[in-house]
Amino acid sequence: MQFMTTSRSEAETVFQVFKNAEGAELKPGEIVEYTNTATDADQGLSVELVDVACNITTGIAAKVAGVVTQTVPTGAIRRLQVFGPANVRASASFALGKLVVASSANATNIGHAILASASSDSMPQYRCSIVGWTLENGPNATNATVQLQIM
Repeated sequence: MQFMTTSRSEAETVFQVFKNAEGAELKPGEIVEYTNTATDADQGLSVELVDVACNITTGIAAKVAGVVTQTVPTGAIRRLQVFGPANVRASASFALGKLVVASSANATNIGHAILASASSDSMPQYRCSIVGWTLENGPNATNATVQLQIM
């Protein structure tokens, strides 16, 4: 992990190394999850886009790994942001201070954030998809500034 504090006037950010196992280019702001694999060298390193809808019973396919910070070619090793303020792709415009989770609302919104369910009986699988909290009223329906809490 790479912990960064650039100055006392900027928020801390934390990054983690990953390998793009998506089979396509990953773009900034996309949310990825760990790839389930039997290959020892890829365990805890390989990630792919969150490509299923998150729900309170099943969560997503695997734990959220982080948010992509730069364009990453297939098979390349780069870094993911796992803590701190980040621009995250969103499926809707969000209000300030809301909990968001990783999901894929439809074929257009793969690897995006959605608002968390208000249900009181959240299952552990659902909690594994938590990305963080919104830091502003969403500027539009395609991205949101989120305080990441993935680590």
